[in-house]
Amino acid sequence: MAEKMKALVIFCLVFQVIIQTGNSADSGDVDFSILIKNEMYNVDNPSVFYNCRSSKKDIGWHKSVPSSEFQWEFEVPQFGNGVMVHNCRFRSSAGTANVEIRTLSTTAMLCDGQTCKYAIRPNGIYFIGYELYSPYAIFGRYIELSRPAEKLVEPWKPWSPQQLKVMHRTQHGP
Repeated sequence: MAEKMKALVIFCLVFQVIIQTGNSADSGDVDFSILIKNEMYNVDNPSVFYNCRSSKKDIGWHKSVPSSEFQWEFEVPQFGNGVMVHNCRFRSSAGTANVEIRTLSTTAMLCDGQTCKYAIRPNGIYFIGYELYSPYAIFGRYIELSRPAEKLVEPWKPWSPQQLKVMHRTQHGP
């Protein structure tokens, strides 16, 4: 049974690499996207403003309300040879959160394909995807498997008194 499981895991990983390289053979890069969904349910002020930027693209500031989603596409060099970094800033009534999203071509196995999903929740920003784990060893070697995961990437940091004072001044005048 263990040999069958090992063969199945290897087949799945090889098949995923074949699909990735087949989809990106024309440009040499792997197409990815990031999806951000607002899940700030049962919160007094659920609106969230966020901005994400990489060295190649700035998506600008977006306002999101519960259940709204925003997605953008980008390319990453194949075979794990390069990384695309997006620095995202989130602002809400709960506070601020800054998240660095690093994407490699091999990230597809953690993101359920080529779309990496993030959720904005009352206690912070979550990655929704898969995590790798090693449940047991076979013949002295650990087998890496994946399982669904929802991981808190960055909790909200409360607004400082100085930030609140500046915001109050900009909204109500000096």
